[in-house]
Amino acid sequence: MDHPFLSVYELFEGTVLRQPEHPCLEYGEDCLTYGEVNERANRLAHYLKKQGIGPETSIGIFQERSPEMIISLLAVLKAGAAYVPISTAFPEERVAYIAGQAGLKLILTHSSLELKIHTVRAISGADADWIAIDREQGIINVEPGDNLGVSSDPSHLAYMIFTSGSTGQPKGVMIEHRGIPNLVREQIGQFRLSEHDRVLQYASISFDASVSEIFTTLVAGATLVLPAGEGPYAGHELHRMLRDGKITVVTLVPTILNGLPQVELPCLKTLITAGEACTRKLIQYWAPRVRFLNAYGPTESTVCATMHLCRPGDEAIPLGAPLADTAVYLLNSRMEPVKPGEIGELFISGIGLARGYLGETELTERHFPANPFPDGFNKRLYRTGDLCLLKSDGVMEWAGRTDHQVKVSGIRVELEELEHALKEHPDIEEAVVVYNPEKNFVGAYLKPNESGKVSIGTLRSYLLAKFPSYMIPTRYLYVNQFPVLTSGKIDRHRLPSMENGRPDLDNPYISPSTYMERELAAIWGEVLKLETVGVNDNFFELGGQSLMATQIVSRIRGMLGMDVPLHIIFGSKPTIEQMAATLEQYQLEQLDPAELERLLAELENQV
Repeated sequence: MDHPFLSVYELFEGTVLRQPEHPCLEYGEDCLTYGEVNERANRLAHYLKKQGIGPETSIGIFQERSPEMIISLLAVLKAGAAYVPISTAFPEERVAYIAGQAGLKLILTHSSLELKIHTVRAISGADADWIAIDREQGIINVEPGDNLGVSSDPSHLAYMIFTSGSTGQPKGVMIEHRGIPNLVREQIGQFRLSEHDRVLQYASISFDASVSEIFTTLVAGATLVLPAGEGPYAGHELHRMLRDGKITVVTLVPTILNGLPQVELPCLKTLITAGEACTRKLIQYWAPRVRFLNAYGPTESTVCATMHLCRPGDEAIPLGAPLADTAVYLLNSRMEPVKPGEIGELFISGIGLARGYLGETELTERHFPANPFPDGFNKRLYRTGDLCLLKSDGVMEWAGRTDHQVKVSGIRVELEELEHALKEHPDIEEAVVVYNPEKNFVGAYLKPNESGKVSIGTLRSYLLAKFPSYMIPTRYLYVNQFPVLTSGKIDRHRLPSMENGRPDLDNPYISPSTYMERELAAIWGEVLKLETVGVNDNFFELGGQSLMATQIVSRIRGMLGMDVPLHIIFGSKPTIEQMAATLEQYQLEQLDPAELERLLAELENQV
């Protein structure tokens, strides 16, 4: 059943009426009120309407995180159109594909991204007009600041998010207006949000968690705190952000939570974890301290489908109860409900189900079958691919997947998309990509063709031109032959282990020789989960990523007992040898001249 309100921006406008002078967006030292945000969004929306923007028109958002980015989202919705978020961290080739595939009429951006925009336009050949809002601000400012009064039908497109796809390219998930107000109202109640709260906008807008963070906060009348840049923020840096920003509500994936220092955050009152399977360890630590919620939901169900309030004594980790106007079913291969003690595939019904996948009729029909249950929410179901165990008390616990889709730090990755790209490389004959959930790494098994092995650095550069960094495999292993089943298919269960082994790098292994090198190698090995790390091994070729880098930085600062800048630790060449030399020099530079003179005198006496 559709709600009496039709769109989330109408709820936002209601909030503005209640508290126009209340802080809305906070970005560093800048703070905009609800009245200011609404007026600026209205001016941009009027400008967009003059460009012929209306229902079922898709508008790209290609901007760094900032108040202007949030205002752009609101303006697109106020004009009756749908927004397509595109991360500025994506490689040009991926941006070009999304821009072309989405059929965007306009892309709202900033002049600082001009070089990347030029490259994207050359690759894509798309017809979209790229509008640098900062350049057009003078024209936009003369537009009226009053609400437009545009009404969106519940079935109109609200936004489209591109997720990893098994066919070798990302796929566009089309979300209609009808589910967003339902999500917002439910989460305001579950999160106990009020105008006194401060919510961190942590997720990139290219991921659907941002829909929850942004619109739930704005409709509740709370303050949305925007960190600079895309991140990722983790460890001590994220802890400082939560503490200094006096954040009261935040959503974080378990991987990020595991790396957060266990130091009290006195202002934090509600913590939501989602995107990956929650653990008992996290529940035991957080449930006694805050309102700790375990949320579950794919992009195809408007962010969230179920939610569970975790208690300190919880033995099970249930997915929780469905949101309002939502139903969940555990079904067997005959589309029949499973019995307690059995495992079934999770299907979702609800008003928030996506329209389908852009331009993918067959894929949409496969993932959105007819609903055989008269629940009154939707005529279709969404086949999630998640396997769950139905316990005797009716609780559902996540138990795995039916396919090769995985979540890496809470972000959906289709391993087949990576395999497809690797097989297209001219020097690779066959490739298999796997995920190790225990150690949280994606690994690529490669069989070279007659031209021989291509270097790991070359392969990474090839993949980084196609995929965002979070999708790139962090382990690589060349094999002469793949083990096969009697059917001729590759036997993934008999692939050689790559858990602790050093990757197949071009440079030979050279062991650490100094105290600093040995300490750094131990830190790298702990974070990268490798038994051996050579002094000339490249951090990124060993499987390092930005999130791991923050963990290494945190450990180094703890080892040295000083707050070393990030650019000092990860200099021009990310190797143990270079890092050790840079840190030793930095330590000397920080010494008091008298102390340095004393140490040099001691060295002379020893000689």
